[in-house]
Amino acid sequence: MVARVDTDGVVLRTTAVGESDLVVALFTRELGRVSAIARGARSSRRRFAGGLGLLVHSELALARRARGAELWSLEGATAIVDHGGLAADPVVLGHASYALELVRELAPPEAPDPVVLGLVLELWAALAAGPSPSLLRAFELALCDELGSAVALDRCAACSRGDDLDRGAVFDPVRGGAVCGACAPGSRGLGVRPLSPEVRRYLAAAATTPLAEAAALVVADDERAAARDLMLGFVGHLVGKPLRSVAFVAQVHAGLRPT
Repeated sequence: MVARVDTDGVVLRTTAVGESDLVVALFTRELGRVSAIARGARSSRRRFAGGLGLLVHSELALARRARGAELWSLEGATAIVDHGGLAADPVVLGHASYALELVRELAPPEAPDPVVLGLVLELWAALAAGPSPSLLRAFELALCDELGSAVALDRCAACSRGDDLDRGAVFDPVRGGAVCGACAPGSRGLGVRPLSPEVRRYLAAAATTPLAEAAALVVADDERAAARDLMLGFVGHLVGKPLRSVAFVAQVHAGLRPT
């Protein structure tokens, strides 16, 4: 076994194995996204005290089990900051879970990227004030940008021009975002939607606003809903499969509607 790697990170998902073990998907500062086996994690309170919660920023001790092995060994986990209180609000929990699912599905394995970890931690801190669709849009856009799939909003994703985006523009997730009126006829598919100037400017503002300030972005209800649908289509195309957290958030919102 190689020398231990001490780093910090967050848990993306846990899966029970056998009677007492866990396979833990992590995003860490030093190693990026990794999977690790935590022996006895379901029974040991000393080595993993409070460090394996889904909304916990933790100190992690990892070691490679064998050269070339896919799974690391998680030797210990200690909570730095526990954001578990976010789970008291089901909408906030849904937004936080969505962010973790995006990182799990989009971040490449073992590619260190401290910015991604920072985005998750910034999101959790901002969610303490309550759920915000604008905050979630800002997180999506920042994450996609950091991982090399930036959404085109100030230029056409097809021709790179920026002078024809307010007349007949569409949003095409396959082509990478906004497509100008001249190129729009070439965008065909279920995910292609009209892109109004207001929605484009709202998303462009969210893309350049720090997460801590994103909740203050003001937009009309119908434009906010349109922006949500566009971004869900974009990340859905990148992931290539339905996201469980999206269905969870939809169920929560449905349950909150007055009858």
